[in-house]
Amino acid sequence: LLTGASPSALAEDNQAAAIYAYRSGGLPSLPPIGLTKLTTRYEGYVEAPKSYAKSGIPISFDFPSDWLQLDKLGGGIQYVDQRNGDKLYILKATLPADTNLKTVAKSWFAEVILSPEGDVARSGVVAEGGRISRSQMTTDCTAEDAPSPCIGRRRMILKYDTVTGSGVQTVERRGLIDAYQIDNDVYMMVTSSNAIKFEQKGSRERETVENICQSFKVGPAALS
Repeated sequence: LLTGASPSALAEDNQAAAIYAYRSGGLPSLPPIGLTKLTTRYEGYVEAPKSYAKSGIPISFDFPSDWLQLDKLGGGIQYVDQRNGDKLYILKATLPADTNLKTVAKSWFAEVILSPEGDVARSGVVAEGGRISRSQMTTDCTAEDAPSPCIGRRRMILKYDTVTGSGVQTVERRGLIDAYQIDNDVYMMVTSSNAIKFEQKGSRERETVENICQSFKVGPAALS
């Protein structure tokens, strides 16, 4: 590693890969939500794009309180359910030239998230066959009834396989992606679940990751 270089500065050399949206401005606030305190709210800042007016962008999301934070010292945001291996990552990637969150091909998300140069792969995930099976703009800033100010938001399902430690067997996984555009960068909540549990109607695992993604906020909305 280059002495004095931040992890994000090193990773940004490869813009075709999704890297962690590194924490900025100190440690996050992690208040419990509700009387049962089974859910925790993450409230903090991540590094903004170089072109952004401020150095940090606020983010927030809710997640199960018993999920374990990984790589606390590295500055990335990643949590895991130790019972079943479900995970969440906060990632960012720079959009290709002349595209935006709405027009960029859905295949781009699978490519950057599962890129060998990205932080999902660096965390130890060996993935094969990634593809986006569903994509929808949940906030379209080009629509006539778009809110003002507006931050584009897109929701997707990622299908892929992970290779086991032996390198022989593969396990089907599903990722739920919730993405916002800030300047030319996309900030993403990416969850990872076992495909069978994810596809099972009414499963606890599917409900958990959908709630996580639905709660994800980037920008001023994260402060409210």
